[in-house]
Amino acid sequence: MKKWVGYVLLAVFAVALVTAFTGAVTRAADSVVTEIRIDDEGVRLGDREYGRDEGLSGRSTVRVIGEDIVQFGDDIIVEEDEAVEGDVVAILGSIVVNGVVEGDVVAVGGELNVGPRGEIDGDAVAVGGGVTKEPGARVRGETVSIGTGSGFRPRISPAFPGSFLSRGGRLGILVVWIILIVVLGLIIMAIFRRGSENICVRARKEAFKMGLFGLLGWVAFPILVLVLLITIIGIPVAILVVPAFFLALLFGFIGVSYAVGSRLGNGHGRSPYASMALGVIALYGLLILAGIIGLPGGAFHVLGRVIGFIGWAVIFVAVTVGLGAVIMSKFGTAELKPKPATPPPPWNQPAPGQGEHAPPSASPGSQGPQGPPSAPPGGQA
Repeated sequence: MKKWVGYVLLAVFAVALVTAFTGAVTRAADSVVTEIRIDDEGVRLGDREYGRDEGLSGRSTVRVIGEDIVQFGDDIIVEEDEAVEGDVVAILGSIVVNGVVEGDVVAVGGELNVGPRGEIDGDAVAVGGGVTKEPGARVRGETVSIGTGSGFRPRISPAFPGSFLSRGGRLGILVVWIILIVVLGLIIMAIFRRGSENICVRARKEAFKMGLFGLLGWVAFPILVLVLLITIIGIPVAILVVPAFFLALLFGFIGVSYAVGSRLGNGHGRSPYASMALGVIALYGLLILAGIIGLPGGAFHVLGRVIGFIGWAVIFVAVTVGLGAVIMSKFGTAELKPKPATPPPPWNQPAPGQGEHAPPSASPGSQGPQGPPSAPPGGQA
């Protein structure tokens, strides 16, 4: 029965992924307009008109992306024949704009490079990196660079984007993030020590089962929020559900980190707080290694990306198992009940004359309690 429940949950998760991917592809296809001609009067993109001096000048074909572009942990390149009708945001990634962006362009933990034919109608912002504008680039809003000197003007290569300073900044942000998780974990364990232990026990003893329930939680969360937002009465509940879900992810990850840290080395004499901190560092170990390996750039950058992908997969598994443990333990309030011990087989009372106190049985030819052995057959002495 348990196997069938696991198969059903995995099937639900797979269907949800396929549905989400299909929806993303459909939205992307609906928001793209190809082969837009530009004449002497200007250009028309759907219902919008542009003059020859308002952008897109000199481009015979344009691919319009009618939505925002947001990327985490990767770089974004807006090609010359692309026009984005929203904002472009890269977190822990760099941005190259060779086309047109009607909104703002923000790079956090990376650099922003506006090519010779790049055009940004909004602001150009780089946090932890620099903003580079090539000759001919146009930025109609403000240009803001935080975290680098005014004389730093990096060049971004499409093959291996980012400079050494940019990659070092990303590694530094990751270290700060890990320290923040450890501090939050210490606070959680200090206040909810019993609940953290209950989550830890479930994650350690029923990891696969908790992972299945965690996948179910990932699928059910957006559906629940969508249903609540449809009804006016459910909107206040949805406002509470969203932070509760992310709090559950944090609680679960701390519990899994506690379980991992207590299993590393000889964890019996280690304090629970030290075990939790050690577990967090161990789970983020591959991401730290990826950041260190990718610092030199070039081929090391590619190798760091591969290791980083595996590291994020480890984090996702840990968070999913922790989410399942939080759900099944009701936020750590329900303890895992031990399985009943198997009763020993019934003891049968030995019959009289049997057992360890039974008299020895007489074997043929041996001296028994009744005297000498009987004569052999045939009457021979």
